[in-house]
Amino acid sequence: MIRKAAQLLRGPKRKRFKHRTKPGTAPGTLVGERSNSPTQIRMFRYDETNLEEREISVTESLPRPSQEKVLWLDVVGLGDVNVIERLGQHFGIHPLALEDIVHVHQRPKTDDYDESLFIVVRMPREETILETEQLSVILGQGFVITFQQFEGDTFDGVRTRIREKARIRNRKADYLAYALLDSVIDSYFPKLEYYGSRLDELDEAVTEAPNSRSLSGLHKIRRDLIHVRKLMWHHREAINALVRTERDLISKETQTYLRDCLDHVVQLMDVAENDRDSCLSLQELYLSEIGQRTNEQMKTLTLIATIFMPMSFVAGLYGMNFDPHASPWNMPELEWAYGYPFALGLMVTLGTGMLLYFLSRGWIGK
Repeated sequence: MIRKAAQLLRGPKRKRFKHRTKPGTAPGTLVGERSNSPTQIRMFRYDETNLEEREISVTESLPRPSQEKVLWLDVVGLGDVNVIERLGQHFGIHPLALEDIVHVHQRPKTDDYDESLFIVVRMPREETILETEQLSVILGQGFVITFQQFEGDTFDGVRTRIREKARIRNRKADYLAYALLDSVIDSYFPKLEYYGSRLDELDEAVTEAPNSRSLSGLHKIRRDLIHVRKLMWHHREAINALVRTERDLISKETQTYLRDCLDHVVQLMDVAENDRDSCLSLQELYLSEIGQRTNEQMKTLTLIATIFMPMSFVAGLYGMNFDPHASPWNMPELEWAYGYPFALGLMVTLGTGMLLYFLSRGWIGK
C-alpha cells in the first residue's frame, strides 16, 4: 500500500538524458539522434510580390540567400547528419551550432557567431501532455533555417501569412525569425489554460471528495508547472539576448516586436507561478480536508465508545460473580426477581442520558 501511494505521488517516470557524444570527441562532431524518419527540407522564398514554395532535396543545388528575397528552409528530421553537415557548409553555419542542432537536449539560448545568430527554443508537441522538442533557428543575412526533430509544429499561422501576402511579406528575414519564435511562445498559452482547467476540476474534487488521485494529479501539475517556469526563464534569457544584440542581422523595428514576445514570456512565467501557488493551496486544502474528515471519524468513534462506557461498567460490575450466599454484602441484586431487567434498564438509562448530554452540548449532528 505504501509503495502504491509513493508511485502515485511520483507519477510517470521521466525520460532520462543520454549524451550521444563520446568523451574526448572533437568539438563540432555531429552525432545525430536515432531516427527512422528521413530528413525533409521545405523551402519558402519570397518577396512582396512573389512566393516560391516547394520541397527540395539536399542532392540538388541548394538555394543561395539574396538581399532581394527572404529564404526560409524548414528542415524536419535530424537523423541524417550528412544533410545537416552539407547545409552547414553551404550556409556557413558554425560547427558548434551544428553540433547543438543534432544534440536535441539543449536549453533555450542564443549564440552569436560570425555570420549568423543561433537560437534554440523548446516547442510543445502535444495539447495536454507536457512534452517539447528542440527547435533550432539559424538567422543569417537574408535567410532563416529551422531544424526540428519531428513532423508537426506551430508554424501553420506563419505559413498562411506568407501565402496570403500579409505584412510578413514586406519584412526581412529577422522579422520571419521573430514570427517563428512568437508562434512557439504563444503555443504555451493553450497548455497553461489546460492546466488551469484541470486545477478547477481538482479544486471541486478536493472540496467534495478528496482522494489519492486528486493528490497525485496536483503533484503532477505542480511538477509540470515548475518545468514550464524553468523553460520560460531560459526563453526569457534567449529572447532578451536578441532584444539587446547590436548585430545588424536584427533591425531596431524587429527588436520592438521581440520585446512584445518577451512580454509574453514574462506573462507565461507569471501564469505558471500563480498556478503553482494554486497547486500548493489545493494540496494544503486536501490535507486539511483529510485531517478534518479523520477528526470527524475519531469524534464519532469516541462518542460511541463514551456512550457504551457506563453500560460496560454496569455489565462488568455485575459480572464479578460474587456469591450472595456467602455474605449479604455480595451483590444482593443477583437474588432479585427483576434484577436482570433492572440492569438492562440501568444501562439504557445511562446510555440515553449520555446521548442527551452530547446532543445538548452540540457534539452530535454538527
